[in-house]
Amino acid sequence: MAGQRGVCVQEDRFKGHVCRHTRKVNTMSYMRGATDDLLLDVTFGQLLDDTAARWPDREAFVFKKTGSRVTFADIQEHTTRLAAGLKAIGTARGDVVAWLFGHRPEWIYLYFAVAKLGAIALPLQENRIGRNVEAMSYFLNKTGVKVLIMGDSGTESTEGTTSFLSTLFPEINTANPGMLKIERIPTLTSIVVLEDRATGTGVCTMEEVQRLGNDESLLAEVRTLQDQLSCHDTFFLRFTSGSTGQPKCAEISTYAVHNNARFINKAIGMPNEGTALYPYLTFRFAVIYPFTAGCTLVVPASSSPSSVEMLEILQEEKCKAIGVLYLKECHGLLHDPHLGDYDLSSLDRVLVTGNVTPKSLVDHAAKVLPNAKMFVGYGGTEFIFLTSTSAEKVAEGRGSTVGKLLEHAEMQLVDTDGRVVPLGHEGEVYVRAYSLFNGYRGDEEKTSKAMTADGWYKTGDVGVLDEEGVLKLFGRVSDMIIRNSFNVHPTAIESPLSKHPKVQDVRVVGVPDPASVEEICACVILKEGQTADSQEMTKFCAEIGLVPIEMPGYFLFMDEFPMTLTRRKVDRKKLRLIAMEKLGLKEEA
Repeated sequence: MAGQRGVCVQEDRFKGHVCRHTRKVNTMSYMRGATDDLLLDVTFGQLLDDTAARWPDREAFVFKKTGSRVTFADIQEHTTRLAAGLKAIGTARGDVVAWLFGHRPEWIYLYFAVAKLGAIALPLQENRIGRNVEAMSYFLNKTGVKVLIMGDSGTESTEGTTSFLSTLFPEINTANPGMLKIERIPTLTSIVVLEDRATGTGVCTMEEVQRLGNDESLLAEVRTLQDQLSCHDTFFLRFTSGSTGQPKCAEISTYAVHNNARFINKAIGMPNEGTALYPYLTFRFAVIYPFTAGCTLVVPASSSPSSVEMLEILQEEKCKAIGVLYLKECHGLLHDPHLGDYDLSSLDRVLVTGNVTPKSLVDHAAKVLPNAKMFVGYGGTEFIFLTSTSAEKVAEGRGSTVGKLLEHAEMQLVDTDGRVVPLGHEGEVYVRAYSLFNGYRGDEEKTSKAMTADGWYKTGDVGVLDEEGVLKLFGRVSDMIIRNSFNVHPTAIESPLSKHPKVQDVRVVGVPDPASVEEICACVILKEGQTADSQEMTKFCAEIGLVPIEMPGYFLFMDEFPMTLTRRKVDRKKLRLIAMEKLGLKEEA
């Protein structure tokens, strides 16, 4: 390999050999991002203190639920006192602090208070836990939570928290203060509620914790602790979507989150002043935009804001950007019938993530928001943002363009044997970067399986890298359909089928077939008021030029698709089982 023309040395990157490449004449699917900006070693406690000193009176967040406009100085004051209060109830470095409540200032105070203690944050998501005893028990046990803080959910009041906690932990009604012991979750020693009055004798209120934080000796201990913490330690936990089985718990460092936020901020050009809409605090990777960019994040009252709620905020606060928007909400916003009633002239840029972005949506965005630039970001729980591109570069045809590498990241596309494929050839996307997770909590075997010996994370995504370093995705390795010895990507069929004027959404799965191994089944959701049948769809497929190997053998019409626990992705495994049941098919013995 060392004698090949058009390659240059990249040392310590591949076990057992040296890979060589040059950007201009590289023929293999390996790419390394720029290194223009240095990677910073900063803890979130240091980041908060530095920013508060620089911009004490600048607004960092606006919370529509409480009407609060919070400055950096406000965050620093509340955070330090809350950190001391958490320390008073026994929270130490490495302990897990979980919370479940809606969009309130306390969310941000906790985020940084936990960081100042060197503890580990676990913001729980209402849309995947709700008030489910079994789900809550699983997440708390899996992570070894020591402190649980609960309150309102979404736009609801705190009513309901008391009864849920009593059902979940009946021990709180009889435990002595500071002596809580729960046999099912032995690590959990403290429960805090946002209510003015404690739920039971074994529970304390947030106000009580903050009062404990007024102790000068504890405050001094928190300040002293800052120089002892490392930004490479695990700071927060995030569960995967569960699309490949039981959700895994990824450990993420402040080093990964801070630097990744800096680079995605630079790539999309987040404003350094003014306001930006931030629809979901549970997308915790970028809540530090105010600290890395300088803008003020406006947080909706609802944890799952409607299009109208977002439009009202964009107009009222004259937002320059939308910091992150999941594809489903983006589609809803752009197709809202009242969109034209709002003044969105201030809106300059929008970052869309959470799934591949179809060209049809990009084109529609250009029509309804001609002054706003849309960006597409590709990432994952285990490696945060990896690539980005302006939406106008999203191309027609198979696959979804997700752009070029962010700084200080490496990417290679490999075949089933782990060998790097030539440019323009399909392969699984492997990632190696500063932003990689520290591992799956409590799952060394799964961590080892997800990584290679030389530090590459296997994303499970199938893509193609071109000569310009632009990545295009085609789907998941696990979603591949095997038909007559051919590998068929679902997106190769979904993308053209979605252009049918009656189709609202479409997902393709493989179902058992004794002759072809698998047959292609297209599951279709029609637009409201529309009707269609398999014959019409088959005719459309022929008209748009689907090749025979990609032609669905079945069409099923549905009202909705099953979703994963995060409610952000279609659960293809469940969808396949539903399709098999509807078609009367069974797995071959």
